[in-house]
Amino acid sequence: MPRGVFGSSAEFVVVRPRQLAHAPAGLDLVQAAALPAGTTAITALRDRARLREGERLLVRGAAGGIGSVAVQLGRAYGARVTGLAGARNLDLVRDLGADEALDYATTGPADLGPFDVIFDSAGTDLGAYRRLLAPGGRMVAITFDTRNIVSSLSYVIASVVFGSRRVRFFSGNPTHRLFADLTGYVESGALRPVVDTVHPLAGIAGAHRALEAGGVRGKHVVRIV
Repeated sequence: MPRGVFGSSAEFVVVRPRQLAHAPAGLDLVQAAALPAGTTAITALRDRARLREGERLLVRGAAGGIGSVAVQLGRAYGARVTGLAGARNLDLVRDLGADEALDYATTGPADLGPFDVIFDSAGTDLGAYRRLLAPGGRMVAITFDTRNIVSSLSYVIASVVFGSRRVRFFSGNPTHRLFADLTGYVESGALRPVVDTVHPLAGIAGAHRALEAGGVRGKHVVRIV
C-alpha cells in the first residue's frame, strides 16, 4: 500500500512497477503472499538498527507476521535472539531460531536485559523497554500504543534529541530492491514464511476478528481466487 494511504481489501489493486517482484522459487502463492511485510523487518534490523553479529536482540511480538521474520533475520545476522510471545507460540519462536523464547504475560521489562537492539511490534511501554538498551543500543518500533498515541509519539521524538539510546520509527514503503533482498533470504534457506490461517475473500471479517483477538502465528492470508 502506498505511503500515507489506509488499507483495504479488494480483488484488484494498481501498483507501481518498482513495487513488484517475482515470488521466491519453491513457494506457492499463499506462502509468497505471507512474505512482503518481511521487508519491514529487513529495513528495521539491517538498515535502521544496523544489527551486527554477536549482538543481543529482543523481538517483541516474535510470533507475529513481522516478528516471526525478525527472529529469523536476527539469527541470520548472527545475533543472540530473545523473543517475547504468547505462551502457546513459544515453541514456534524457538523453531524459528530464537535462542530464548519467553511468555510476555509473565515476563516484564524488569526480568530482561540488557540488549543491543530491540525490535518492537507491540508499541506499548516504550520507555520501560528502552531502558533495557545497553549503551549505544538501538530500538526500532514499527507501531505505537493506539490508546496513548500522543504520548508514544512524543516519547519517540524526545528519544531522538535526548540520550544515546534512541527509538527509531519508520513507515515501510518497500521497493523492488527490498523484495529482491527478501527473496534472497528465502532462497538461501535463512527465512521461511509462517502462515497462520488462509481465509476466503468472503470471510475476511473473520480474518480481522482473528487479528484483533491476538495470539497470531505468522500471517493471516486472504485467498482471492
